[in-house]
Amino acid sequence: MTATVTAEAFEGAFKRWYQPLCLFSLRYIASTDDAEDIVQQTFTEVWAKLRAGECIENLKAYLFQAVKHRSLSFAMRTEMRMPADSMPDVADESEEEAIREAEEHARLWRAIDALPPARREIFLLSKRDGLKQQEIADRLHLSLKTVENQMGKALKSLREAAIRVYLFFFN
Repeated sequence: MTATVTAEAFEGAFKRWYQPLCLFSLRYIASTDDAEDIVQQTFTEVWAKLRAGECIENLKAYLFQAVKHRSLSFAMRTEMRMPADSMPDVADESEEEAIREAEEHARLWRAIDALPPARREIFLLSKRDGLKQQEIADRLHLSLKTVENQMGKALKSLREAAIRVYLFFFN
């Protein structure tokens, strides 16, 4: 992206990289809210630089580096206020592996977001909230069979999305 970036192009970059950057930030800090704040601050800083005429050659690399530095700074500041034994463990992975994993998580969430609303709600109640299918049926006033069918369709759709991504990269 160059200094002549449009608001639409920047918005597209924000939509594309927001989730992967939040997941990447969570490698260094424990709070989802703090990770989102860090990513939002980074995008705000980048937008200001671009509007001021600065040129950023590789926006993706710049964003990941900036988020990494902000996350590490945040972690160091909070570590000073926290007992050492309460610090979350940070996976000992390369930065490239962390970026790849964040991108995979983002693709999964995009596939989940693409599910029809009722199916997505049933899926998230099951997988995210840990509810049993009967509990979901009771909460949503649906039959157990409907919940089972919708979960099956959601899982099939997500498997197909995963296969498409795999084939894209390895064919």
